[in-house]
Amino acid sequence: MKRYSFIIIIILMAASLPAKSKLLGEDKVLHFTGSAFLTYWNYGMNKDILEHSHKKSIYFAASITLALGTGKEYSDKKLKKTGFSWHDLAYDTAGVIVGIVLINNLR
Repeated sequence: MKRYSFIIIIILMAASLPAKSKLLGEDKVLHFTGSAFLTYWNYGMNKDILEHSHKKSIYFAASITLALGTGKEYSDKKLKKTGFSWHDLAYDTAGVIVGIVLINNLR
C-alpha cells in the first residue's frame, strides 16, 4: 500500500492546481483516472464476461480506452470548439498504462 500512497498524493496535488495550467490541473486528473478506470473495467468485461484470454483482453481494453479518449478530443475540436489537446491525450495514455499495471498486479 505504501507505493500506491505516493501515487495518490501526486494525483491530489495535481488536482489542487488551477485548471488554467496546460500540464496539470483537475481536468488532467480526470483524464488520467478516467482512462485508468476504463482500462481496468474494459479488461474485466472482456476477460470475465466474454471469457477472452488475458492478452486479448489487455489489447481490447487499451484500444477501446484510447479510442474513446481520442474521440473525445476530436469532439472537443469539432463540437465544442475548445481545440484538440495533446496534453489531455498524453494523460489518457498514462492512465491506460497505469490501468494495465493495476490489472497485472491486482487481478
